[in-house]
Formats: sequence, structure tokens, C-alpha cells
Amino acid sequence: PHRWLDLDSLGNPQIEYIYEYDDNGRHIGARYKEPGMTDYDIEKVRFINDSTQVTEWIDSTGTVFYTMIDNLNKAGKTFRATFKGENIHGYDSTFYTREGFEKRIFFTNIKGKVLNDRSFEYDSIVDGRYWVLRKKIMNDSVIELQLRKLYYDNKFTAMDSKFYPGIISSSSWSENMISFTSDENTMLLTRTKDWNNQFGFLSTKYDGIFTEPAQLSELDSIYNGCISPDGNSILYVKKHAESESIFLIKKKGDSWTAPIDLTAGSKIEGGYFYWTDKDEIYMYIPHNKGDIVKTRLINDRLTIVDSIKTLNTKNGTEFSPFIDPQKRFLIFTRYIEGKPNQQGFFVSYNKGDANYPEWSSPEIIKALPYGWGARIINNGSQFIFTDGENIYSFPVEELDLKIKE
Repeated sequence: PHRWLDLDSLGNPQIEYIYEYDDNGRHIGARYKEPGMTDYDIEKVRFINDSTQVTEWIDSTGTVFYTMIDNLNKAGKTFRATFKGENIHGYDSTFYTREGFEKRIFFTNIKGKVLNDRSFEYDSIVDGRYWVLRKKIMNDSVIELQLRKLYYDNKFTAMDSKFYPGIISSSSWSENMISFTSDENTMLLTRTKDWNNQFGFLSTKYDGIFTEPAQLSELDSIYNGCISPDGNSILYVKKHAESESIFLIKKKGDSWTAPIDLTAGSKIEGGYFYWTDKDEIYMYIPHNKGDIVKTRLINDRLTIVDSIKTLNTKNGTEFSPFIDPQKRFLIFTRYIEGKPNQQGFFVSYNKGDANYPEWSSPEIIKALPYGWGARIINNGSQFIFTDGENIYSFPVEELDLKIKE
């Protein structure tokens, strides 16, 4: 699992863990938070050998303040753990059920006294791998019912397909648009409680995990936005009564420059951008109720260079494009009133090459519900989108795209 939330019998959170794994799926650390904590603490895991695991707790200065050394059995599970601050405090001994779940754990201090002796009975197990509900027993009495909820798979996706629930997909905001830098270490998303007045948030990865998004004061009351591939610029849209204006801000040290009004200089309105490289941007314009065009941003001036007629209809709205990095395909959202088979995500394949693309007639992606904000991350394996309320994630392999390698 990538995120566990342990609850007591009343549903109150006891501890939240967000796990980190390496490329081989081995646990290498976590961020965790207990009741009353506002920030996540850091836990690092390393292996001395196949039978010895070291867990280190790290303070805000990066200093290790507590260590646990686990002796592992052949199944890779702890049977003895040594707890050490400045000195050794004692040892945990752990015994398991036949299925591999903790059956009994007790602590022995350095004087040999047994403390915190507890055993567990399991009432609910998922897929034979994760426990969900168990009783904690001490001195022959059930002292606590413990409930555990699994939130993330290895793509940081919940069982209901939400992306980073509680962190990126929040319950208190509606998430409208999302974009990533080319290294996927920074994310810009817009959130709202009032559709026409959205707010920009930035989230950066820490130890491979996206952190709580921070609101950007420069992106106050916007309509949608997009971060540049290098993370040094942001395009965003301001909505007016009868029009939309496009603005550009650039990173300068730890702050952002004053906005540049691109619409004033180019007379181009629109939004829902996809920024492919330094100056190439695919976007929506309000022509024909909504068309997708290719533009260039050079010397702070926006110019339309291709109207991409194959994608656009006279009576429908086409918007929010995503372009494969090799330009093998393009995904966008189409909505034609009264025609359900023309509402959803569509894909168009490049019959030409990356320099001179020839886009095929679009086909609906039947595996996806209606949404927009298409993005593909994690080496082409994970499809990200929004329904205007939350950010969702689907495996790309389930989309049945006809991609030529």
C-alpha cells in the first residue's frame, strides 16, 4: 500500500502513513502524521542485508533522532526489533498468524521487564494481503477495535480512482485543472468553490511523493492555468463577463513577475493549455463554440500556427488537449449537446511524423467517463484527468490506445 489511515472504533484517525518505494517496489521510507500534528514527520528505511532493516526517524534539520533495527525472518517480516536513541531502550518481539499477520507483540526493556504486551484478532482481510479490521487485546481484554483504510496503490491512486485523495483530490475544494513540469516533480492545479473564480496551487515532490499544495497568491480568481515544462512560467486565464484574457507570469528567484497580458497583444482568447516545449502550446479558443489550435509563444507574444481542422466541429466544443511527447497521438475533450456518443475523451493518431503531424479522425475513448484535463505521467503508464470535482487516475493500458512503438 502507499497510504494507510489507521482509525479507532469511533473512526478517529490514530496515524496516517504515506509510504515510499523504490523502482523495485521495496519500502524505503514514509511520511507519517499523528493526531495533533500539522506536518508530516519523516521515516527512512534502509537494508543492511536481506535479514536486517534499519528505520530512522529524522527531524526538520535532517538529523536522525531515533532508530529501529529489525531482524527479519525468511518472509522479510520483523521477528525482533531493537529501539535506540542515544542508548538502546529495549526490544520488540513479534509473532505472526499462519497468514502472516501480527499475532502478538511485546516489548522487553533492557532490564528484562515485559511491557506493552498485546495480541490481535482479525475480522476483515483484503485479498489475503492487508488487514482492515482487528481487535487489540491486552490482559485478556479487547481494549481497542482498529480500523485500517487503504488509499493508494503504487500509482498513488485510491480504490475509487482518486489521485492522492486528501492531498491533491481534496474534500473541501473542487479540482478543475492539473499540469506537470516535464520532470513531473512540480504540479500546478486549480481549485475552486465558485467555478469562475479558481485559485492556483503548486505541489512539489518530496522523496518521490507530492506534498500538500500551497496556494499561489499570484493566481487569485483565475479560470484555469498551466505550468511550463521547465517550471519557470505559468499561463493562466481570467474570465470576464463576455470574454477571457490570457496572462503569463515568470519565475524570478523565489517570486513571480507581474503578469503579462497576452490577449492584449495578440487578440487571442482561450485557455485549457497544454505546453509541449519552450514555445509550443496547444490550447482551446472560443471559435465555433470551442476549437483546439496550436500556438507559439515567442517574445511574450502568442500566435496561432495551426487550427487543426481534423479535431474541430462546427457545433461542438473541443478543448483541453494533451499531446504525446513523441506526437504519436493527441487526446482532448469534446462535448456536443444532445449527443452522448460525442461527449467525452477523444483520441486522434498522427499519420505523419513529429515535425509534420497529420491527425486522424478522432475516436471516443470508451473506457473513460466524461472529463477533461488529460495528462499522462509515470513513463506513459498513468492517465490523469478531472471531472471538475476531483483528480482521477486510470492505467493507460486500460484505454486501449492504438499506439505504435
